[in-house]
Amino acid sequence: MIIQHNLLASNATRQFNINIKRKSKNVEKLSSGYSVNRAADDAAGLSISEKMRKQIRGLNQAVDNAQDGISLIQVADGAMSSIQAMLHRSTELCVQAANDTLTEEDRDTIQKEINQILEEIDTISYKTRFNNRYLLKGDNALIIGAGDPPTIAGGMPPWGSIDSTSLSNGYMSSTYTDPNGDTHVATIIDFSGFTGSADDIADAVGTGFYTTCCTCQDHYSICFNDGYDSTSETSGNHFIANIGIGNATSADEIYQHIINATGQGNPNSHFTEMVVENGKLIVYDNRTNVTADPNYGLIGPGVARSSTDSTENRQGDLYLQLGANAGENLKISLPAVSTASMGLTSIDVSSHQSASSALDKIENAVIYVSGERSKMGAYQNRLEFTINNLENYSENLTDAESVIRDTDMATTMTQMAKDNILEQVSQAMISQANQNQQGVLSLLQ
Repeated sequence: MIIQHNLLASNATRQFNINIKRKSKNVEKLSSGYSVNRAADDAAGLSISEKMRKQIRGLNQAVDNAQDGISLIQVADGAMSSIQAMLHRSTELCVQAANDTLTEEDRDTIQKEINQILEEIDTISYKTRFNNRYLLKGDNALIIGAGDPPTIAGGMPPWGSIDSTSLSNGYMSSTYTDPNGDTHVATIIDFSGFTGSADDIADAVGTGFYTTCCTCQDHYSICFNDGYDSTSETSGNHFIANIGIGNATSADEIYQHIINATGQGNPNSHFTEMVVENGKLIVYDNRTNVTADPNYGLIGPGVARSSTDSTENRQGDLYLQLGANAGENLKISLPAVSTASMGLTSIDVSSHQSASSALDKIENAVIYVSGERSKMGAYQNRLEFTINNLENYSENLTDAESVIRDTDMATTMTQMAKDNILEQVSQAMISQANQNQQGVLSLLQ
């Protein structure tokens, strides 16, 4: 028998301490609800869980962002609805004024009401805001018109050209005869010099051509890049088709990219159209018996940018962050809906002819506002789908994170009961081991 080293008591004490530590961890798990409270509990699990938490919190904020975006769109759409109602009233007044049964005094009264309507349209355009951001004012939104010439960046690619008549005049000055035999004012764009070489593609970056609509002064720019995809964007009344020609091998393929990117050659469904014939791109006014006009159908080499926007960052565009990671955003192009952007700065109903001309202008304005409202509605529908997806995404990630991080209460309670029993047994064994040492004293009797 020995007394210097009580191995039985030491072993029982060691097991007792192990049980105490295990019980302490179980108490922590049960009281916190988490099975991973520190990196030592599950190093890999903690790393995965923290990445999931970052993603979940980002997704939940993205849902709020999308809701804010919907609210902004609804404000803009409501304002445009009011403007559209005023345009309908203006149509009634112009139709009334076009009737020659009216006297000069009658038409003067109608003119006064129309003037008030136009002023109110601008008031709504300039005062509609969301969180102090103007929605319809169109600040630096590339508002282009004959009276506000844009800054032209770049030029035509070296392998492209515009017919000399249109180029020298600066507007559609040539003619195009369609398959029905009808004649239209037009401009002929020739890219037949394109060979598909790497040099040709590199030379095209940032170049292109621009044109205005034949009636409403909407502005269209065709801009080339060396990518493989073509995209389109609008800002105010400016339409930009970014044409990727990185995989083009011929002029015909470039023409087809342009046709596809511009809605089958009819940007914004207005009078200006594009068609490919005899290896050339023809930009023309789809109306017949219309003569060339130096104030409309402007055309030239280069890409049009706003003269007040040297950085090419359009304030008419905003981005909604709709994900937890960089680049997961949606760009919304806010329209410019003012009398200037819709070509309504001078509505005159003093005669039958002027009232009839005003009807054409108002019709174009109605089409423009309807198009912008449709775009806002499409944005809203997309955001609602996005919210549904984000909420589902967040829920599933939360479930996955819970599997890693949360305490299984039933299993931990079972372990806790076992540890309680082992703790008590360990205490009893320590006491028993100490009793064994007492036997040494009997040898002294």
